[in-house]
Amino acid sequence: MRFFRVVALALVLLISPGASAAADGPYEVVRPDGPGPHPAALLVPGCSGFASPRARPFYDDVAARLRARGHVVVFVDYLRPRGLRSCLETAAPIVAQELLAAARWLRTQPSVDPRRITAIGWSFGGGSTLFALGMHAAGELPFSRAIVYYPLCASVPWRANIPVLMLLAGDDDVTAPEPCEAAARAMGRASPVKVVRYAGALHGFDMSTLPARMPYYAGTMGHHPDAAAAAWREVEAFLAEAPR
Repeated sequence: MRFFRVVALALVLLISPGASAAADGPYEVVRPDGPGPHPAALLVPGCSGFASPRARPFYDDVAARLRARGHVVVFVDYLRPRGLRSCLETAAPIVAQELLAAARWLRTQPSVDPRRITAIGWSFGGGSTLFALGMHAAGELPFSRAIVYYPLCASVPWRANIPVLMLLAGDDDVTAPEPCEAAARAMGRASPVKVVRYAGALHGFDMSTLPARMPYYAGTMGHHPDAAAAAWREVEAFLAEAPR
C-alpha cells in the first residue's frame, strides 16, 4: 500500500502565474484566443487533485503553457465535485470513466479539433489514464493520445491503442518505473508507446518547488530541474506530431 499512503500527501508546488480557468458547462476550462478548431488537453491530477491551494498553481502553470501552444485545457477534477479529499476515496476505473466523459464532452465543442485531444495524467491520474486505454479499442476512445508522468502501472490493465508518451522517474520509490517499462516491452517494438526514464529523478521530478530530495515515511520525492526540462521538451515534441 506504499503508493496509496504516499500519494495522499499534498505536494508543495510552485506558486506561479498561470492561465485562469473558467466554468464551462460541467468543467473548468482554459481556452486560447481565436475560434479554432484548437487541439485540446485533459489534465488528470495526482492524488490530492486540484483542491489544494498549494497544488492548484502547478496545474494552472501547465495549463498556461498548453494554452500558449494553442490548446483548450480541461481540468478533470475527480475529487471536489464528489466531495472527496484524495484518491484514497476513489479508484482508477472510476477516474478513467470521468476522464472519458470529459473527453466526450470536449468532442462536442465546435472550437476543438476532435483528432487532437490529449489526456495528460500525473501519478494516480496517470495510472487512471492508462486504465482508460484498456476500456476501449482505439477507434472508440474519445481522446487521441496520452502523456503520463510517473504513473501507477502495477495492477493497471492497459494496452497501447493510441500513441502514449511515458515519462518515468528513474529512482521512483513511490510508483516504480519497472512495471511500466515491462508493460511497454510486452506490447512489442511496433507499440506506439515511447518510454523515457530519467536517471536519478524521483517522484514529482517536474514540480519545481520541491527540494532535490524529500524523504517521506513510505517513499521519496523531489524536483529534478534537468529531468523536468527534458520531459517538457518531450511533451512539446509529442504534441507537435501530426494526428494519426
